[in-house]
Amino acid sequence: MKAQTARRTFLFGTAASLAAAPGDREIRTAHIGIGNRGTSLLKQVLEQRNVRVTAICDIDPKARDAAQSLAHRDNPRSFTEYRRVLDLNDVDAVAIASPCDLHAEMASACLDAGKYVYCEKPLGITPEQVDLALKASRRAKTFLQIGQQLRYMPGLRAVIAQIHNDKVIGTPFVVKAQRHSTPVRPEADAARPQWYLDPKRSGDLIVENAVHNIDVCNWVADSRPASAFGHGKRYLPKSVPAGSIMMDGFSVEYIYENDMHLDYSQLYLHPRALKELANGQWYMVFGEKGTVNLSKGIFYDIAGAAEPREMIPAGVRDAGENAMSDFFACIRDGRRPFAGIEVAATAALTAIMGREAIYQRRMITWKELGVTL
Repeated sequence: MKAQTARRTFLFGTAASLAAAPGDREIRTAHIGIGNRGTSLLKQVLEQRNVRVTAICDIDPKARDAAQSLAHRDNPRSFTEYRRVLDLNDVDAVAIASPCDLHAEMASACLDAGKYVYCEKPLGITPEQVDLALKASRRAKTFLQIGQQLRYMPGLRAVIAQIHNDKVIGTPFVVKAQRHSTPVRPEADAARPQWYLDPKRSGDLIVENAVHNIDVCNWVADSRPASAFGHGKRYLPKSVPAGSIMMDGFSVEYIYENDMHLDYSQLYLHPRALKELANGQWYMVFGEKGTVNLSKGIFYDIAGAAEPREMIPAGVRDAGENAMSDFFACIRDGRRPFAGIEVAATAALTAIMGREAIYQRRMITWKELGVTL
């Protein structure tokens, strides 16, 4: 695996068309899918140095018009069919923020066309889709960066480095994580696009949404899961078995290849007044010397002999992510992104494994997914 990675890094560094370009060379972008998330990415791109938006693509005319108005400085062309973008000579990089079931197809086509790709998570919602994108990436002279933005949070990077490199908790054993919030209001659900609520298009809550949090846990474990078991359903306004409509609650347990394990819970059932069990998102990493609250960057000695201590300065802990700016830096510098194709595939497959364990009500193994990483 290391030899293959080294070889791919060499090929990427020598073959990518912009790798040897001056650091201030203009990069030209196209945007496929410009709903809420796609618009957010477009705004970030417009803030980048020497990056120009040359094409907008979406099937919704209102979304296209709004995006063209937002990017009026660059006067981008407008398309309804994403394949029209593939042959454009004035597009170096593509940002994909389409519905989840289209990510792998579009990303693969863009890679095959020689474009750099920033693709929103998840990479795919089935093992077959993930495999399609993996194979395209291995053929490509360019690269794919996945929208797992938490990988670009300076605070998380600093704390996880202390877990991995400084062995602050010794050997890590268990990760416990959650993403809890109050019940989803009916009007909020009604405002969602139809594809989002359809598990066959979104991949369900664990793949469309929890993949962010699960990826952080993969990062901490520095491994991939060997097996998963879980349970979930749509609880409100009435109980509906998982698989027919997006879940609003689930729990899943993963056992990793390095024998760590993860307990992850996501529930939209958390009353605001319930203080005994913390609301929101958090990650706890338990090891032989103590426990780390990953989000807050606090270390707790296992014996209680020392006071809890902050692991990083507040300025680092609270700094925002820089995923999009690093995407363009990687293009100019000829280096691979931190959240590249391997991270993308592992995160998506981990979430898919958990979903299938919930749907099938049995343990699912990594080998059953049939994808070679």
